[in-house]
Amino acid sequence: MAQYDEIVKHLMDRYADEFARLSFGTPDVKVLETLDTEQQTVKVHRNDMTFKVRWHNETVLLHIEVQTEDSRDKPMPLRMLSYAGELLLRHELPVYSVVLYLSPNAGQTDPGGYRYGSDAFGLRHGYQVIRLADLEGESFLEAASVGLLPFTPLMKPPEGMDTEAWLERCVEKTVAAPVDTQTRGTLLFALSTLGSLAHDLTFLQTLISEEMMQESPFPFIEHLRKQGARENSINNILSVLTERFPRSNVQPVEQALESVQDLERLTELHRTAVRTSSVETFLQGLDASEV
Repeated sequence: MAQYDEIVKHLMDRYADEFARLSFGTPDVKVLETLDTEQQTVKVHRNDMTFKVRWHNETVLLHIEVQTEDSRDKPMPLRMLSYAGELLLRHELPVYSVVLYLSPNAGQTDPGGYRYGSDAFGLRHGYQVIRLADLEGESFLEAASVGLLPFTPLMKPPEGMDTEAWLERCVEKTVAAPVDTQTRGTLLFALSTLGSLAHDLTFLQTLISEEMMQESPFPFIEHLRKQGARENSINNILSVLTERFPRSNVQPVEQALESVQDLERLTELHRTAVRTSSVETFLQGLDASEV
């Protein structure tokens, strides 16, 4: 979802070395450059982040693909093979790939590679699978990895610590981070946004005041709030149609709604979804109004 993608990409770009260390599992890595990530595949795809890094005295590429959920359109191993092949062809450097799963239930069945045949005649491609839910969160709080602080609510708490106490500790560590007030506002906003993938947003909002987040100067914060509201509106429309017409295919509606940016218009469409006689009738009205 867009509100997660943009904040994650911002953090990865600003704290690239921390994500490189997480990916390779070693401090012996240095990001040299952030690369343009537009992939000319079957259709243009912009993968999450690709870096040129120095690892064990060798210049290589690190590609990090961030997933809030399991891949739906294509199996993740095929996607990662495609991205790695395109990067290798373009840059002629070794490509090391990582899939970073944010949601607690995501990535549990990702095999971390694609293979067939034998070593002599076939294909072997592997990549790193990192599930935040499998990581020990306390070690990241103590490691002073500022850019990873917003992700700690999605990691495992210390044994015996309940969820609310863990979230309070994550927020406390972020508030105490050695950064300026504006950066702290961005980190807290990111923590609240990402944390909502696994926890009650209402509780997170009791820990992080609106004033604390507003200190951030980055314009994308307001944009992300609006984007989140838009996506919620679309999801509400689809939920109404799915509940009223369980045998109908709502995917064409979802595709059509992607072109609707105005929140007031989406509110009107929600009211229409409650009254419409069928999914087809709703879609016809939508198509006619958007022409």
